[in-house]
Amino acid sequence: MRLVLRSLPPRLALIVIESAAFVALTIWAGKVYLGDVISRRVSIENLGLASQLDQGNSDYYLKLGRLYEYSLTDVNPTKAIEDLTRAAQLNPMDAQPWLDLGAAEEVTGRIDDASISLRRANYLAPTQPGFQWAIANFFLLHGDTKEAMSHFRVVLAGTGQYNEIIFNTAWKAIGNGKEILASLIPDNADTEVRYMDYLIHKGQLADAQGVWDRFVTEHQSFDPRLAAYFMDVLMGTGHPDQAYKVWTDLESHHLVLDPAEPGNLLSNGDFESDLGNFGFTWRFYATQGVYIGLDTTVFRSSGHSTVISFTGSSGNLFYEGLQHWVKVTPGTAYQARAYLKTEDITTDSGPRLWVHDPVKPTVFSKFSDQLVGTNAGWTLLTVDFTPKTSYVTVAITRMPSQKLDNVISGKVWVDDVSVVRAGRPDQP
Repeated sequence: MRLVLRSLPPRLALIVIESAAFVALTIWAGKVYLGDVISRRVSIENLGLASQLDQGNSDYYLKLGRLYEYSLTDVNPTKAIEDLTRAAQLNPMDAQPWLDLGAAEEVTGRIDDASISLRRANYLAPTQPGFQWAIANFFLLHGDTKEAMSHFRVVLAGTGQYNEIIFNTAWKAIGNGKEILASLIPDNADTEVRYMDYLIHKGQLADAQGVWDRFVTEHQSFDPRLAAYFMDVLMGTGHPDQAYKVWTDLESHHLVLDPAEPGNLLSNGDFESDLGNFGFTWRFYATQGVYIGLDTTVFRSSGHSTVISFTGSSGNLFYEGLQHWVKVTPGTAYQARAYLKTEDITTDSGPRLWVHDPVKPTVFSKFSDQLVGTNAGWTLLTVDFTPKTSYVTVAITRMPSQKLDNVISGKVWVDDVSVVRAGRPDQP
């Protein structure tokens, strides 16, 4: 429906109203624009003027409150609280003014008020690490460790930026590994592994085991190499049973395979799978002047062997770069076997098979014969041994030569490695 004003007075009145509205809108827009321009040069005077020009803009009050709270020359906690309160009132669904208000109230000793403001910020930003970090530190400072840990937990779930600081803080405040794991560490694979590594570096291996036990219970699929460092430390510190337990956890999750032939305690002895390079499978170590890898052109059985190439640039080398941890039964007689083939191995000390204790090699150590020069056919090397402990390391090694001409070069291929009970016939 169209309204038609035929008489002059109503038409004049409408024009006056429209003009007044336009002028008011223009003035308001001008004040808002002017306030924005002025506020770009941050100072108490400029922000104060901007807040008067645009009294509904919470951002001006927020910035003013921060200046009064943190300024080196114009600090005024009372005025900071006044402006931050106004900012929170104008924009009550924004967590930032509540967080700043809580900080200002804490400075002035209004702890209860600060707690209320920070809980409001927590309600508005329950998953934001930056907010949760500040809130957690407030409660920790005022003795509420349980409340602080719940907020630190959110921080850990959202970012790895504060991991080390939070872990250290938790150990100083609580000092109990199980309690920290339950209250602080989120169900997050990356954080759990980082916390486990942190505990390992602190020497808290029992607590690290607790983290691992929870980890494998909660996660069914993950990169098994996440456990590599833990197994190395456990074995190196004389805890082989725990290291093997971690390995069997990986097996139960079908994250590692055991392609060993029946009766062979050593996995992947024919090298038909990749060299895993961690845990209880083949491990190889980078050594200057030595190349190691799978070879599909030379092999004794199936389609692969491992080749170790000595370039002659590493001097009189002690080499133990290809090895395998093996679980055995103490007091049982075994034979370790490996087929080797060499090409132009120099010096009087060549590659051989070595079986020894993985923690203390000086306690138990046995070698096979060595190979030098060129052996065109595959040569079987054996070591008969009866272990006193439950674990041995089987390695391809080269010991330093005692002669003047001692720089090793040449190649050796390794295939069909096994550890079997003594008296078991060889496999074709």
